[in-house]
Amino acid sequence: MEISLFQGDETPKIERCVLYPYPDLKRIWTRLWVTATQDEEKPNLEVIVLNPDGTENCSVYMMAHAETRAETTLHMRNPTPGATYRVVAEMTQGIGDAQRVLDRHEFDLVLAFRNPDACEPGFGFGVDWDDIARKAGSA
Repeated sequence: MEISLFQGDETPKIERCVLYPYPDLKRIWTRLWVTATQDEEKPNLEVIVLNPDGTENCSVYMMAHAETRAETTLHMRNPTPGATYRVVAEMTQGIGDAQRVLDRHEFDLVLAFRNPDACEPGFGFGVDWDDIARKAGSA
């Protein structure tokens, strides 16, 4: 009997993305969960943080990422506490002119420390932040 760990007809996508600013507000802990894929050509992952004026503050690009989870730390340039930044999480396949977007998400991040150990909600998508807040309230 063979058990498949992959959905053959499913397009690769970013299932969840979670960001937590560190207390110094100069670093942001970042984790992405992506669908598992059998494709030989592994997807690229990119996370971009845009300043309030729309210019790029920092980013990370993970080429041909093979794991279902990616974790990294983003390093902010000239962070402004309390400012609202825009985050773009994108999954692509290929390089150069042949690159195509498989999945893309955008969301806001207010630059303020959030403590994941205290079950404080972070920033991102694919997570029930209300459930995390309820758990923090009952702890």
